[in-house]
Amino acid sequence: MSTPTSQRKAKLNDGNEIPVLGLGTYLSLPNEVTQAVVAGWKTGIRHFDCAQFYKNEKEVGEALKILSKEPGFRREDIFLTSKAWNSHHRPENVNKALMQTLKDLGTDYIDLYLIHWPANFAAIPDKTSAAGIALEPTEPNGDMKLDTELSLVDTWKAFLELKASGLAKSVGVSNFTPGQIELLIERTGKIPAVNQVEAHILLNQQVLLDYCTSRGIHMTAYMPFGGDIGRGGNQVLGNSVVKQIADKTGRQPGQVLVSWAIKRGFSVLPKSVKPARIEANAQAFDLSDEDYEALVALGKVPTRFGGLPYTFEPAWKVNVFDTPEERASGLMEPF
Repeated sequence: MSTPTSQRKAKLNDGNEIPVLGLGTYLSLPNEVTQAVVAGWKTGIRHFDCAQFYKNEKEVGEALKILSKEPGFRREDIFLTSKAWNSHHRPENVNKALMQTLKDLGTDYIDLYLIHWPANFAAIPDKTSAAGIALEPTEPNGDMKLDTELSLVDTWKAFLELKASGLAKSVGVSNFTPGQIELLIERTGKIPAVNQVEAHILLNQQVLLDYCTSRGIHMTAYMPFGGDIGRGGNQVLGNSVVKQIADKTGRQPGQVLVSWAIKRGFSVLPKSVKPARIEANAQAFDLSDEDYEALVALGKVPTRFGGLPYTFEPAWKVNVFDTPEERASGLMEPF
């Protein structure tokens, strides 16, 4: 009997495995995320995506503490992802960031640890921050204060040390381009296990997927529904082709999108704090080749809903995605 789609795992290039279905926790409020993780586990989800910047890892840890009392719960069956934030990229601060995450989650290792963004913020002491460093240091003009001397190669070397120590079972990156990953590989000889990026039917990441496949790098898709309605949810979750496929298969639009991402080879992180929605999103199924290709065709003109960091408030004056707009703006390179 074949493994249900939602319970499948992908093999990483370091031999570890990642569940293809996860639960995103970004923008989940502390009083909501604990219940969401518990609900996710009870519906069969074993992959939980966290990050230092989300400021709710302690509440995720509370959920794991609650679940530890459930029959059949084992830490080794749970796959926890976390990410070091941009202001903790200096090697001496990478370990601090992970140790704070481990403390908050209540575990002695992380399954996957990622460099959250290819952008180096200045490391400014901040006693009010859990790990002692300001997450969003700003310049007098309101822009994000950058570390202009640090190379992400040094950050990556610190990540490799965490893997060697066993504190992180696998290490990887998030929001990285092929060129940025190549620089890491060229200068260290070590290939990231994962690249986590925004990916959905209107941003199917074909070029990046081709590159990562050639390098044996697994891709994880965040924002698989295009984000909330104010971002791209109305264009992705509310897409007419998605609705047609949902009606034809007797499924919900979210289930179609999750199934598309899994068939594409991604692990996928639908985010919700509503138990009924979490359970529904977990009902992935084997999408037909015809329906899959119809959804792939929607991404001919890539549409990014997460935005370009140099337009954020505060603005990150860094060339993150290497788009024509970023190249034309004379932004700093993160290497």
